[in-house]
Amino acid sequence: MSSSIEIVQDFIESKKAVFQGDLKQQSGFRITRRYSDLMDRFIRALFSAAGFSENFREIQDEGLAIMALGSYGRRELCYGSDVDLLVLHKGRLSPEMDRVIPKALYPLWDAKLEVGHSVLTVHECVRLAIQDFRFLTSILDARFLLGSRPFYRLFKEALRSKVDREKGSLLKQLLVHQEKRKERYSDEGYFIEPDIKEGPGGLRDIHMMSWIARIYFKSDHLYKIRRFPVFSHFRSDRLGYSKGFLFKVRNRLHLLTERKEDRLLIPLQQEISHYLGYKDSPLMTGAERFMRDIYQHLNRIRYGREEFFEKALDLIDPRPFEYINETLPPMFRVMKGKIVLEDDGLLKADPLLIIKGIVEANRRGLFLGSGFIWEASKIIRTNGKRLLNQAGSVDLFLDFILKPANPEIFRLSLEIGLLTLFIPEFKRIRNRVQFGFYHMETVDLHSLKTLEVLNRIGAGGYDNRWPLFKAIFKELEHPEWLYLAGLLHDIGKGYLGDHSVKGADLAPRILKRLAVEEEALEMIPFLIRHHLLLIHASQKRDLNDEKTSVQVAQTVKNPEILKHVFLLTIADSLATGPMASSDWKIMLIIELFFKVKHILERGVLASPDATNRIQEVKGRLCEHLKPHFPEESILSLLDQVSARYFVSVPLDVIMKHVHLALTMGTQRLAMVLEKLRDAPVTRVILCTYDKPGLFSKMVGVFTINNIKVLSANIFTLKNGLAFDVYEVTNPLDIYRESERWDKIQREILLALDDGLSLDNLVQQKRQTVFASHKDWSFWGKRVRLDNSVSDFFTVIEVSSGDRAGLLFELAKAIFSLDLDIRFAKVNGDREKMSGVFYICDAEGQKVYEEDQIKKIEAELMNVIK
Repeated sequence: MSSSIEIVQDFIESKKAVFQGDLKQQSGFRITRRYSDLMDRFIRALFSAAGFSENFREIQDEGLAIMALGSYGRRELCYGSDVDLLVLHKGRLSPEMDRVIPKALYPLWDAKLEVGHSVLTVHECVRLAIQDFRFLTSILDARFLLGSRPFYRLFKEALRSKVDREKGSLLKQLLVHQEKRKERYSDEGYFIEPDIKEGPGGLRDIHMMSWIARIYFKSDHLYKIRRFPVFSHFRSDRLGYSKGFLFKVRNRLHLLTERKEDRLLIPLQQEISHYLGYKDSPLMTGAERFMRDIYQHLNRIRYGREEFFEKALDLIDPRPFEYINETLPPMFRVMKGKIVLEDDGLLKADPLLIIKGIVEANRRGLFLGSGFIWEASKIIRTNGKRLLNQAGSVDLFLDFILKPANPEIFRLSLEIGLLTLFIPEFKRIRNRVQFGFYHMETVDLHSLKTLEVLNRIGAGGYDNRWPLFKAIFKELEHPEWLYLAGLLHDIGKGYLGDHSVKGADLAPRILKRLAVEEEALEMIPFLIRHHLLLIHASQKRDLNDEKTSVQVAQTVKNPEILKHVFLLTIADSLATGPMASSDWKIMLIIELFFKVKHILERGVLASPDATNRIQEVKGRLCEHLKPHFPEESILSLLDQVSARYFVSVPLDVIMKHVHLALTMGTQRLAMVLEKLRDAPVTRVILCTYDKPGLFSKMVGVFTINNIKVLSANIFTLKNGLAFDVYEVTNPLDIYRESERWDKIQREILLALDDGLSLDNLVQQKRQTVFASHKDWSFWGKRVRLDNSVSDFFTVIEVSSGDRAGLLFELAKAIFSLDLDIRFAKVNGDREKMSGVFYICDAEGQKVYEEDQIKKIEAELMNVIK
């Protein structure tokens, strides 16, 4: 007989052989079953070596069985899965068996397995199963391994009998478990990095269906549920295919991480997609194609589970029809908050009832019954053209789109194929991933979310925070155009090229198909083409430079279009996710909106005479400051300031700068802090003596204090003073902000005297507080110089994956090239970084020489690599 050590070693080698094969060529089911079978042989060998079979009489007479539970019981073991075992016995275990069982189990840990085991009597096991839903589900999947099979069968009968008697209480436990799971995995991060076991649409959803089928319908296997007429449409074959795909991915996840990892972290998405043979294409990277398939399978399982549960609960817990105050069309009724048909055969006779039912559910905040959903899905799938060509179908569908009151119904219309039936271009963006944490949903769901946000804006859902949104919405002449633009704004992402341009090109044919009025055929494509206009201008341009606002005004041309573009931009940002809709970014969009609106309402697209404005500002400054300072001192200081400063800096900030300069005396630095009202941002108004590399030193100090620079405006006076304005994130500890700012001011002084080793400190920060487990190296890297954006400066645009201290490194590199940064705006969102730097050379001029431009691009590319 082999020793335990030999058995363990043989198992380890055999396990390697199972998983060393080409997993992508094999069925996910085949791998899990091969591994489960290997585990069976391993455990039986260990028990045999421990002397288990030598106690045959006790096993048979007294009753004892070893069972596999959970995923092991289902024969669904993946590489890193837990191995759960139950030792079931009738009476007290003999001293000999007390010795045998641990001796058999201990080598499982030597094999580097995560093992869970219990030793219970039948009574204890049944009682625990009824009290603990998680244990019940584990024991429902129990499978006999060794021991007394008759005893095992008696236990299964006892368990089934008890479960039958406790169905009511078990249903409550099941629903509570579902709610807790939904709450836990509803975080947006679980959408971008899905948990393929426990998350929405994961393997656990299939398990839940199987447990319901077993408890309430006595179906040992899920596919057997189809023997019930009400489940005749249930697509268990499609669910099985998706389940096998997730097994394949899960095994690869475990192998890559060498542990039970069920969350598809973004760096792992890259590796698994390459392993499974997903290639880059002109339309999508391999990782994006892989994630598109992942979402397709997760959605299939998720909605299969929801439909299954609806029908199952109708049968398990039947309730009478509910009548509502408002009269429904005669063919519909409401049952448990869902619209159902008076007669299941009505849809076949009149498919138009599908849209009518959806319109009613949308209007009343209801859902559709499961039978309605299954029959509608089948008709759309097999005979959709008949519905599409029915008289009145387009009008009904358009009425639905233009009144997006019920997000769940819109999602359902997508899942059953109604949306893609009328807008087939939507198929190109179905389950299409938008890689990273910036976009929190796939393109199709993001488009529906945009509709939801627009509807919420119109209903005043953001009035507590942004009442401006509803006020502008109420001024729109054609709010329905905004809904269509919201639905279609990203339709171009399914095609090559700039998605805004492609979407604008696609829109007219879609709108004509929907019989949209002629005027809208110009407006809606325009909105789609320019839905990123305000985003790009507000986040990548100097809003104090009037040229920025003038260029936007020249594009939108009139205030009515501007309102539509503004609201579409806001809805798109809010629907994208928290990174795209931070208070600071919303504030920038609003600021740009009002500046452009002012230009359009003036009726001119040119700045007023700058000389008059400068004189006006100087006059107001003198009037304000004369009671506190000699007029001669004020005028002398103002003569040192450039005209650009007066034109581009708000008057209240200019007053603070001048006041700081006139009161700083022998101090080398003075600053004022202003907390912005509508965003978690502090404006640092700084007056100091200019030093080479001032911007990089400031950024370095902010970085080591866990503060991000969002924008900076830098002005150097003729007398050597620097008037700077930084907008930065607030200190992390809100209770010690004053202490933190005092520390920052001290460290700025040290840095200006080169008394602070910023390079080393930033490096340390990168390795500690700012260190991230994410690897954003796959983000596209770009450096571009542009001389057309500003009349005075060359603009450098940088985009790359984000990392701690990157802005500091870029600022140092720009300084080392003998360039001055006069304005900067930076977006760093955990994953990618985009920065815009307005620069000039040592003589204060733009950079035009081709060789110098290439050198700058090369140096900065080296930084972001």
